[in-house]
Amino acid sequence: MASPSQTLASLHQLQLRLKEVQDEIARGPRHVQVRRTQVQKREAELGESRDRLKQQKVLADQKNLQLKTNEAKIADLRTKLNVAASNREYEIITGQIAADTMANSVLEDEILEALTKVDQFQIEMKQAEEKVKQAEDELKQIIAQVEAKEPGLKEQETSLKASVAKVEMDLPSDIMPQYRRTAQALGADALAAVENKVCTSCYVQLTSQRMVELRSGKLIFCTCGRLMYLPKSETEN
Repeated sequence: MASPSQTLASLHQLQLRLKEVQDEIARGPRHVQVRRTQVQKREAELGESRDRLKQQKVLADQKNLQLKTNEAKIADLRTKLNVAASNREYEIITGQIAADTMANSVLEDEILEALTKVDQFQIEMKQAEEKVKQAEDELKQIIAQVEAKEPGLKEQETSLKASVAKVEMDLPSDIMPQYRRTAQALGADALAAVENKVCTSCYVQLTSQRMVELRSGKLIFCTCGRLMYLPKSETEN
């Protein structure tokens, strides 16, 4: 029959392994959520890119419309120039044509700049679309990995829980209430090994009397609340 320390050591190892498996199970959904958030971020960036492109196209169209309006105005002024009734009227119309022609020259430069930005924003939008696609592919990959691993992890969890419950049945009934409270609060940290006369959880040094009691098989809770046990190396000393 296993000694109390051997029982507790085995129980602690099972609990630690159970915690590892449960942590891995919990990490799966967190990883999925991180990737899903990344997709949402990329989609937001794509939306902003589309808005910039749309606004720039509207600006380019507005400037083109303004240019055509000015060209029509200049054509109308040239018609009026041909029928000017006086030199003064001729000079006024000529000045208007010159001013509108200069304004059109500026507009043409602005239109060229606007169209250049349209091309730039189209490239940026294409890049944003590719980033969304990449983020979506990574999300699908993570989901597939998590779904593939989850059944095996769940099976391990069930098996380890059963093993923990089986070993716990060997614990004396008089310590079970305190042990249960500690296990509920601390999980795998409900137990602590004693090495070199020190609790490995809180690093409090045990008295010689406590060490004698532990070696005799007495189950003792440390001042930090953990149920202490001696690992094999300590029981052999």
